[in-house]
Amino acid sequence: MLLRGRDARRRSFLLLLASVGLTLLTTGLVLLAADAPSAAELGRVSQAGVALTPACGIEFARALTGRRLRWLRSLGWTLGPAVSALSLFTPWMISAGRPYPYGFAAVAGPLYPIALAVMSLSVAVPVVIGQARAIERRPREREQLFVVLLSSWIAALALIDILPVLGIDAPPLGWLPLIIAAAGLLVAIVRYRLFDVRLALRRSFGWLGLTIVGAAPLVAFTAAFGPRLGAGRPLGLALLFAALALVMRGYLRTIQPRLDRLFGGRGRDIDDELAAFANQAATLQTPADLGRAVDRFLAALDRRLAALVVIDEKGRPKVALSAWGAVPPPSRSSPLLAELAQARTLVGRDERGPAHLEIERACVRWGADYLAPLVEGDALIGLIAVSPRQGGGVADAMELEAIERLGVTVTAALASARLYERLQALSSELEEKAEARSASLAKTLRELRGAEARLVEGAKLASLGHIVGGVAADLGAEVKKAFSQVASLRADAEVLLAAAERARHSAPDPAPGGDRFDEMARDLGPLIDAISEGARRAHAIAQDLARFAPDDAPSAPGRARAPAHLAALIDSTLTLVTGQLAEVSVVRDYDERLPAIPVEVGPLGQVILNLILNATQAMKGSGTLTLSTRLSPEHAELAVADTGPGIPAEVLPRIFEPFFSTKGPTTGTGLGLSICHGIVQRHGGQIHVESTPGAGTTFRVQLPLA
Repeated sequence: MLLRGRDARRRSFLLLLASVGLTLLTTGLVLLAADAPSAAELGRVSQAGVALTPACGIEFARALTGRRLRWLRSLGWTLGPAVSALSLFTPWMISAGRPYPYGFAAVAGPLYPIALAVMSLSVAVPVVIGQARAIERRPREREQLFVVLLSSWIAALALIDILPVLGIDAPPLGWLPLIIAAAGLLVAIVRYRLFDVRLALRRSFGWLGLTIVGAAPLVAFTAAFGPRLGAGRPLGLALLFAALALVMRGYLRTIQPRLDRLFGGRGRDIDDELAAFANQAATLQTPADLGRAVDRFLAALDRRLAALVVIDEKGRPKVALSAWGAVPPPSRSSPLLAELAQARTLVGRDERGPAHLEIERACVRWGADYLAPLVEGDALIGLIAVSPRQGGGVADAMELEAIERLGVTVTAALASARLYERLQALSSELEEKAEARSASLAKTLRELRGAEARLVEGAKLASLGHIVGGVAADLGAEVKKAFSQVASLRADAEVLLAAAERARHSAPDPAPGGDRFDEMARDLGPLIDAISEGARRAHAIAQDLARFAPDDAPSAPGRARAPAHLAALIDSTLTLVTGQLAEVSVVRDYDERLPAIPVEVGPLGQVILNLILNATQAMKGSGTLTLSTRLSPEHAELAVADTGPGIPAEVLPRIFEPFFSTKGPTTGTGLGLSICHGIVQRHGGQIHVESTPGAGTTFRVQLPLA
């Protein structure tokens, strides 16, 4: 039972203890031998045990430090058994025995130097432990290793017992350093919890006790009936022993395991509680729920959760749950956190280290007996403060192991919760970005569809403009032709009227219908004048329509320029939109000093028309439209001002962008001001806008004089 369990240090320590005990026993027997031959035989047994001691010591150093020690283990377990066999069965290691002042001693054989070489491997044990202590940074582990290291060096002094074997009459004092080393190891076991053998001893003694209890009735029965059957009845005695053996076997197979399970039920209960807690911790969402689950588990150990402290990703400690109400958490710069992060193992209230005062204060503040650090990687993410037993008593190895396993499970649960929170935050962030991207793509798609619709509308308008231009040109030619024939019509009408008047006066009697003739003669002149004026106006309108036909792009090479007065262009443009200005008050403010400037008459008229239509639409058909011209030393200025609602400041920088419109999809294409901007730039001029929300908008077109 002592060799069972998860702690490899316990097994290797017990093996070392057994080899040292055998060495002490046989050495004492050599001293107390009755004669030299007996001393030689006992010396061979003693040397066989000593040859195995270095291998056991190396195993203990390996388990304690966690190092592999391949070569040392190979040498120890290869040479040790070989020297042990040679010592037992040949006189080559121990040749004889001899008396000396303190009793009897063994005499070295011819191969004894090999035994000395094997025993010298024991020196490797303190060397390995010293190297491990040099790189260890955890305070408690350093103190453990220091005590074991000191005990190892003291135990090495037991080699003084080889002096009598070599012929030197030295006193047999090797037992003294071994006892001192054993005391040092006992300090490490009890004071620094190197490992706990109490539970193993208790189980072993329990098993032996149960075995003795089970065997006692059989022994009593044998003692009572054995002598009666033994006298002349060997067969009956044999049958009795066979029956007793079968009964004992049945006891060991049936009753003993049940008793073992009964006495070992606490360990299984703790394992079951840990398994249930692990399953539950995987589903908990908040640290408070996790703390309540930890408190329920500790109740199985007759303890309570003194406090569960969780450290967030920014290093801020927070008490998630406490059995004693509101207790303050440690500060983020407390040495307690640094000490627990380095310790990584269960820490008791009596722990000694750089931060032992902080540990003791924390245990007092939280009413705790142990602190279990929760370490993920190299970072401390929390700690568990465990209260003392409610019924009092000291924790055993099973209980401490359960608390440490509890810390591992809670660490995994907190790490999973952190990962879950990070994944949730990342998922929310990705969803927000996806929604923003979807909204952006939807907006871009709407803009593209709107731009496509405006392009189609613009193409339609351009085609319509070309058609209107062609119709206006044909209409202008016909009207011009009719206007040119009005003069001939007037001359012919005057000749006919004169001939009719002469015929009327030469008639003997007044011709019938004379009044009607007089009326026709009187109205003929005004009618011809009206026809002439209508033809002139129709010709002018056809010319204006032909002038605005979009036969050139704004960025195309300019057409031939001719001197023109801006006032005349404005007036001719107003004639085209007279029907849309019925309720608009038009104010003309022309600068008489402004001379004619070289412009492309048609495109510039298109600019004026767009500005007037935009102003009229902004005022919704009623308001004041002011058209003005100004002369400056460097340029001529044309201004179109309205009394509409104005343009918002956030929209103002974009009004000259192609396809940007504030009129809606059924009213504007977003190309008018862009075309105007291109035409003005083609003239070498500039176009500006000034707008005050609620007060109106003014567009200023500045053109070079030459």
